[in-house]
Amino acid sequence: MLTDTHAYTGTHLLPRWAHHSNTLKSAWTTDLSDKDIIRVLNQFSGPVTIKDFVKSRKHEWYSAFYIPNAQNFSQALEVIHNFITRQGENLVGGLVIREFVPLLQTGTYLSNNPTFEEYRVFYWQRNPFVVIDYWGKNFESLNANDQQFIKKQGADIKSSFFTIDFARKINGDLTIMEIGDVNHFYRLWLNQK
Repeated sequence: MLTDTHAYTGTHLLPRWAHHSNTLKSAWTTDLSDKDIIRVLNQFSGPVTIKDFVKSRKHEWYSAFYIPNAQNFSQALEVIHNFITRQGENLVGGLVIREFVPLLQTGTYLSNNPTFEEYRVFYWQRNPFVVIDYWGKNFESLNANDQQFIKKQGADIKSSFFTIDFARKINGDLTIMEIGDVNHFYRLWLNQK
């Protein structure tokens, strides 16, 4: 591993980085009972998304990821149960519910799932060194203010090697969607040598 265990879990598990500024409101539970899930849903109004402490099923947008109204408990529980069942033994930590903010949509993929202006930024020693555009068409949208914002977001992360995923909100601002550890990418790269 390129990072120690503390740095790894600090960027890999959402509850360890959810306090970071410029990210979405998140709440979580390790108790997967309907009663506790509703308790967490009650912290939100409007649309939310769900994931475990590491992964989502955003490729199953409408059936196991996106909930249009957190207060519609019947619909919310259906989506959440789908997610939990489909994650199965791969579910990590518990359930995370996150606010959904309107993002700048750039198209659709797989069964009409929306795509947004999104970037994955790799950081080394808290400095950005690679920016990957998720959908291959938005680099011209990163202006000087965006680049400064991206640089600043890595400054307080307690890891030497990590990623931050950004998405553009419809108001034009970038927001942090995910912070992640890059040891998996590093292992893949080593295996290709």
